[in-house]
Amino acid sequence: MDIQWSLVIFTALTGLGGWLFFFVGLNTLLGKTDKGAFAGTMASLVLVVVGGCASVTHLSHPDRMLGALQHPTSGIFTEAVLVGLLCIVLVAFLVMLKRSLTGTPLKAVAVIGMALGVLMSFMAGQSYLMPAIAAWNTELLPLGYLGTAAASGAAAWLLLAVVQKADEATVSFAGLMTFAGGCAALVLALAYGAASGALAGGTALLVGAAVLCGGAVPAACGALAWKRPGNGAAWGSVALFAALAGSIAFRCAMWAAGAGLYDFFGLI
Repeated sequence: MDIQWSLVIFTALTGLGGWLFFFVGLNTLLGKTDKGAFAGTMASLVLVVVGGCASVTHLSHPDRMLGALQHPTSGIFTEAVLVGLLCIVLVAFLVMLKRSLTGTPLKAVAVIGMALGVLMSFMAGQSYLMPAIAAWNTELLPLGYLGTAAASGAAAWLLLAVVQKADEATVSFAGLMTFAGGCAALVLALAYGAASGALAGGTALLVGAAVLCGGAVPAACGALAWKRPGNGAAWGSVALFAALAGSIAFRCAMWAAGAGLYDFFGLI
């Protein structure tokens, strides 16, 4: 089975965008800093829109997607609804920030966006679960999607905090979140690799890249930024680059792990 790059890019970017807003919303709830909310939300919106457009390029006939949207039980329908709802919430959040609206209404919109961002990263992987492909038929697959997206989103928030000149306490907290996201990505990517059999054969390199780049590096950089926030720019840059590469590697490993079924049919 060839790697479907359109879907890899779609899930990696929407996951990154959704989790970036999760941390923007978390900051809104905790009141860590008043900097970076607008820029972070705008970046999230761009990532989700670009990712959504990438998914359409996977279809030989994009117009047929409208037919899939008529079936609420399909993965395409679920993903399209989540992308659309998240974009609406992000735009609403931007308008509220522009009009300097604060307090409970802003926090309520933030919570809705946070939930949609997390759910979207999980459901992007959930769509692939099917008994016909054993390597995909495990809940560890969508959890791996969620974990690697969390690491990349946290790393993006860490870098955003530095760029927006947030105080060291905020950068340190962002480092802690990046450490947590990296640890989650590491554990979940490794667990999926072991459960699916992807740790054997050619897919082992991709799983290894997902574990190392998507988990270990962001966790290490996050820990360093947590303890030494003054160097947050360097740690955030490395963490984001590695986490996104690891997120892509995990999704490629999924496609490569599913190739066994098609190789079997090729022998008949």
